[in-house]
Amino acid sequence: MTVGVMWEFFEFSMDWFFGMDMQKDWIVPAINSVKLNPTGANVPIHVDVQSLIVNGETWDLGGYLDIGIVDTMKDLIVNFIGAVVFSVIGILYLRNRGKGKLAASLIPQVRSKQEEEHSSRDQ
Repeated sequence: MTVGVMWEFFEFSMDWFFGMDMQKDWIVPAINSVKLNPTGANVPIHVDVQSLIVNGETWDLGGYLDIGIVDTMKDLIVNFIGAVVFSVIGILYLRNRGKGKLAASLIPQVRSKQEEEHSSRDQ
């Protein structure tokens, strides 16, 4: 998760400071917002986006142009799923006293000098 968050910081920084488009844009056809509630109540209202005007020019995109939050959230969701999967693999590995082959193949092993010498002689 930490590496994923750092990657999102990197994408944001590249977009903000260097004018890149690493956080891909997304067309959002509708929004739910408390801010747009005409009564001022703290209740979100649903608004279908029917038109978009940027600098006086109408853009026919079919919705609101989101500049990165959807991309960022999708990336973080994938990071979270990966973290959960590898956590479950790790828990199963520990519960089975290290007998699992999948987790064992993913965990780096520190070898003693004798094992290193034996391995180098075998090659």
